[in-house]
Amino acid sequence: MQRLTQYKSLKLGKIPEEALRQYILKFLGKKRQDVLLPPKYGEDAGIVKLSSNKVVMACDPVTGSRELLGWLSIHINANDIAVCGGEPKWFSACILLPRNATLSDLKMITRQMHEAAKSLGVAIVTGHTEVAPFITSPIVIGHMSGTLISKKIITTSGAMPGDYIIMSKTAGLEGTAILASDFEERLRKRGVPVPTINIAKKYFRHISVVKEALYLARHSGVTSMHDPTEGGIIGGLYELAKASNCGFKVWKEMIPVSKVTAEICRALKIDPLRLISSGVLLATIRNLDMKILRKVGARIIGRITKKTDKLLIDKSGETKIDSPVIDELWHLIDQQ
Repeated sequence: MQRLTQYKSLKLGKIPEEALRQYILKFLGKKRQDVLLPPKYGEDAGIVKLSSNKVVMACDPVTGSRELLGWLSIHINANDIAVCGGEPKWFSACILLPRNATLSDLKMITRQMHEAAKSLGVAIVTGHTEVAPFITSPIVIGHMSGTLISKKIITTSGAMPGDYIIMSKTAGLEGTAILASDFEERLRKRGVPVPTINIAKKYFRHISVVKEALYLARHSGVTSMHDPTEGGIIGGLYELAKASNCGFKVWKEMIPVSKVTAEICRALKIDPLRLISSGVLLATIRNLDMKILRKVGARIIGRITKKTDKLLIDKSGETKIDSPVIDELWHLIDQQ
């Protein structure tokens, strides 16, 4: 792990793991008995016990998208609730607009939030909206909460050696939709056909993992679930294994990538396995049940290992994943 210095500039994306442990996880206020799942590395949400329920809470911003801001703000936060075994119910949003924003920009964001929330049965209960002086693009910071419906709390850190690693849908789903919407002109210049771009834009409709996550949450053999956002599939696997103090062996050819995602990533010279992947569910299970895998549209991509080595295996050999992954989207935005 790279040593941090106090005055070193931070890069785009999630802060380094060491910074998280040193500057955030040490400063969590009062330790309360009703907090069942406090902040930890790799965890998607927190859980609080009330008198009659366990409430799951998650907070995530949307900063890497312009056209899909409202829609994503609902779904990425709902996904974080669902992978812990919670049913998302209540949403709050802080909408920050730059100086040149218009009422049309605001309407686009709130309309998307409304439609996404309705599709999940979620109520938007409070929030705040302002034009902020020091930002250049709209930002939505969302907070989702819901009630635990699984018999046990499902964590990112619950994977155990021998577990099968399963994955739903295809790599880079969210990233594909963002690239098609926000980088359309660049994609056209690089020869990506308009019909391909239009198909990619519709990938935003597949961002939710709530249905499949809640189905798996009721399956006693599930040991962990994770929502692979920044860093994509490889980043999500690293976080899951690191949080569980285990390793993994994953076969690259087993990770599905759609033809549309592959074509867009080739044009931009980026790796689809390191592209933000909301809409994909990563989970670990003790025993194989093909009926359940078919029900959630998942496939096996590897195994959890006792050794802490994190290996991506392909025809050319093994690649060690020994540090958190910087998302390809951030590299593209950095180049603008």
